[in-house]
Amino acid sequence: MDDVKIMNKKFWTLDKSGNEILRDLKKENENFTFEKYLNGEFDANNYQWFEMFHSYIHDDNGCDYERKGCYIKEGDVVLDIGANIGVFAHRAELRGASKVICFEPMTPTFNCLIKNAGPKTSVYKMAVGETNKFVEFKIHSDYTFIGGASTDNQDHLINERDIIHRENVYFIGINEIFNNELSEKFDFMKIDIEGGEVELLNAITDDNLNTLRCVSCEFHKTYEEFEDFQNKFWDRMMSLGFKGFIVFHGNGNLRTLTFWKD
Repeated sequence: MDDVKIMNKKFWTLDKSGNEILRDLKKENENFTFEKYLNGEFDANNYQWFEMFHSYIHDDNGCDYERKGCYIKEGDVVLDIGANIGVFAHRAELRGASKVICFEPMTPTFNCLIKNAGPKTSVYKMAVGETNKFVEFKIHSDYTFIGGASTDNQDHLINERDIIHRENVYFIGINEIFNNELSEKFDFMKIDIEGGEVELLNAITDDNLNTLRCVSCEFHKTYEEFEDFQNKFWDRMMSLGFKGFIVFHGNGNLRTLTFWKD
């Protein structure tokens, strides 16, 4: 669980207008602070790098998705749902993952992900949820808000924001990923899908959860009933023999849940 040796790799990102820009996020983040991010000196790309490599809080190892007993081991097969531009996939490769399978549905972000993917990373332009279907996704604010793509069902507040991009995207059912011939045994599953975690985690079977050693998920409280979902999912994971830990960020509406088996 030592720090990874961060390679000097540049990443294709999006500017506010959606143009692709090649940036050295490692170098940019030498002066990163959360306060500077909040006042606009750094953008969401910088925060994502910080979150993946320099987030030393609550017994993590520099990454908000690796904490306590939930971490990537040498040789792991990693399932990255909501891969964005591929910074977590990059970290997974540096941690020694033998393969990283990425799902990212939005065209502007996916185009960056393709260019950023390392030699052990495979990418698929799909969202992941309960069943196979097409659904409209929306990006709000500007294209540097790279984690902002979601559906009306996932984010009940999205239509109160400035929508800058709409796109019909294909959903693949989570159990199909585990059960079809393309799949091999996954060790670590990371989920960051802007509210879509409720549908996905309600749909995944106990049998498929039990094949995993680690599950790490960003949770978004966008409606009051969410607390009931989180509590039930926590109890479900405990009943399957996982251990768990929750980190509440900011006002508590954003959380990172990590689960692992010894």
